[in-house]
Amino acid sequence: MEYFRALENDIYQNSKEGSNDREYFEFHKNRFKRFDQFLDTLDHRISYSSEKIKVLEIGSHYLHTSILLANRSFEVDAMDVEEFWKLEFVKERAEKYALNSIVENDISRLTSFKNIHDKYDLIVFTEILEHITFNPIQFWKLIYQVLKPGGLIYISTPNAFALPSYVRAIKNAFGLKSIGITVDDIFSKVTYGHHWKEYSAKEIIKYFEVLSPDFEVEVNPYNYKSYDLKPPYLMFKLLSKLGNMTNIFADDLEVIIHLKQKNKWGMEEPKY
Repeated sequence: MEYFRALENDIYQNSKEGSNDREYFEFHKNRFKRFDQFLDTLDHRISYSSEKIKVLEIGSHYLHTSILLANRSFEVDAMDVEEFWKLEFVKERAEKYALNSIVENDISRLTSFKNIHDKYDLIVFTEILEHITFNPIQFWKLIYQVLKPGGLIYISTPNAFALPSYVRAIKNAFGLKSIGITVDDIFSKVTYGHHWKEYSAKEIIKYFEVLSPDFEVEVNPYNYKSYDLKPPYLMFKLLSKLGNMTNIFADDLEVIIHLKQKNKWGMEEPKY
């Protein structure tokens, strides 16, 4: 918990006025805390040499997760689109924590990693899986290439069966209003890709088993958002609370993928 507390103190003391840094941290605080707890178990999950653990964070955003990694003296490559690396406080933060910045505007191809093999002990991919709008086979093939045998991929993503979303989807379908993402959702957010596809736990297991039999997948339902049970959106909040008392209807999924060995890649990208 000391590493999480250090991150929290840094954000509260040094967030830049006018940035969304502190608000984003506060909303996702329990997710960062859970990731910090996962890092406490790393010694039991992977074996590594005496050199520093090498980590790639894809979608490093405001570098909150990268700081948790750097505070443990891991060697961290923080990758995101140019839009985030243009932010002065992100550049200052990267320098302060000795993070290696990687600008990658097209994660579907990951051109920065074409010639890299077996480099990383851990790859972090949080709150991105649901945004992917391209065929992901080539992307994951490169992740498989750069991850060391015995290494881990850590993913967090919304649960497709989160109870509020599930109830809304049924209501919209029965009302002949919509199926999937709504027009209001599309127009209300600034993003490189909306939540075009959220996954269930069973889908995620199938997803990675099809990509390669070398992947061993663990999926843990959880939740990190805290809601006061009062208006507005009281029904949404009540459904969320009820769903989080179960596994199948919990808000979120934590996915830990172990690359047991490198024997066989399972799929090739289809042609146009």
